[in-house]
Amino acid sequence: MPRGSPRTARRLWHSLGLVLLVAAGLLLATLPPASTAGPEPASLLSTAYNTQRKLARSTDGLLYASVTVNDSGVPRARVVETGDGRMWSLLPPPSATGNATDRSTLAIDSRGHLHLAWTEREPAGTHLQVFYSGFAGGAWTPALQLSHSPGYAGFPSIAVDSQDRVHIVWYGFDGSFYQIYYRRLESSGWTAERALTNEAVDATNPAIALGPLGTVHVAWFRLQRSGTTTEIAYLRLEGDQIAEMRALSDPVVQATDPSLLVNASGGVHVAWSGLVNSVDRLQHIRGPAPWSTPETFSPATIGARHPSLALDSAGRLHAIWEGFDGRIYHQMQNASSWSTPDGLANVGTNTYPSARWSQDHNPLCGPAATIDVVWTHEDAGVRNLSYAAIADPSPLPCPVAVPEIPWGAIGLGATLAVLAVGLAVFLFRRRRRQSNPPE
Repeated sequence: MPRGSPRTARRLWHSLGLVLLVAAGLLLATLPPASTAGPEPASLLSTAYNTQRKLARSTDGLLYASVTVNDSGVPRARVVETGDGRMWSLLPPPSATGNATDRSTLAIDSRGHLHLAWTEREPAGTHLQVFYSGFAGGAWTPALQLSHSPGYAGFPSIAVDSQDRVHIVWYGFDGSFYQIYYRRLESSGWTAERALTNEAVDATNPAIALGPLGTVHVAWFRLQRSGTTTEIAYLRLEGDQIAEMRALSDPVVQATDPSLLVNASGGVHVAWSGLVNSVDRLQHIRGPAPWSTPETFSPATIGARHPSLALDSAGRLHAIWEGFDGRIYHQMQNASSWSTPDGLANVGTNTYPSARWSQDHNPLCGPAATIDVVWTHEDAGVRNLSYAAIADPSPLPCPVAVPEIPWGAIGLGATLAVLAVGLAVFLFRRRRRQSNPPE
């Protein structure tokens, strides 16, 4: 077990066994649960954790999900793809070490290249660390170790900005406490490993989101200085400077597992699991200028946890979450209130929903104008990956692609045309001289 982790993080760590899946079934929001298919996964943690984004959609309509599969009894972080939500296929494995790999997070860039981070034991050591690989042209780049903590490092969260820069945060042990770490992939290479926090309390399970101008937003949960409960914390990174760091949750509420996103105007939304009056409920806050008061939006009649946030094309906020009754629920925020929860999965046991948040290179228009959701489903002892497509209430058409102007070909053609005209003039003048010899 990682030293120094808060009680909630310890429970999560002990619950990690062999993790899951390869199978999938279609589950539309308005239909009953899908039939199971494929081999049985080993655990209900295939799509864990909610702080990590796990879905990406390319402009050609393919949907990708990072999950943990059971590979002959060994958990492996893998990426699966689908064109219809029914049939899923595995991409090649990103790690070639044969080690157990899990807790993965996925993003996509403007070229359709995938970016994956996960947790794996370091090749020549005893500690779990964070690794990265990119996928293009049918192959993964060699796995790169991003973290070098003297103890445990893991739970990465990834995002790609409009300039195709990859941003990754995770938590790792600094020798005394767990801190939040950050690296960024520039055109010149990776920035240095950097601790964004330096506190005498444990910080765990960060979520990352990017503003429209590339501002980095991070939310996580940490042990309060009193050492009695956990709280949601937030920071904003502008360039390489921390512009804001603060607690978001009510100090009397034990809060964990944040989900974070930023809208097109730079507004921040954070939701988390909170123990409110001894009932597990979900809370939400918006900011940052100014920050609102945390609101509780899940009903008191259903224990709720593991929220995953998404926006539709009109900027409305959607929350997909796991009920203690084993169901998956969906709520949408209206102008002044939240909708009544709708059940996406009402049969069997369902865990860890993960919603696709459309940012930068994730299309949310035309046929892709849906909020894609995956989660882990178990019924009658059989487990599978389940999927829902929540229709956008007001979908937008995709912008018409402007064909790229072949400037090279045009330049070559213009050059040839000039040469042809010059040759024609030369030949014409030569013929005139030959037909009119000097007297």
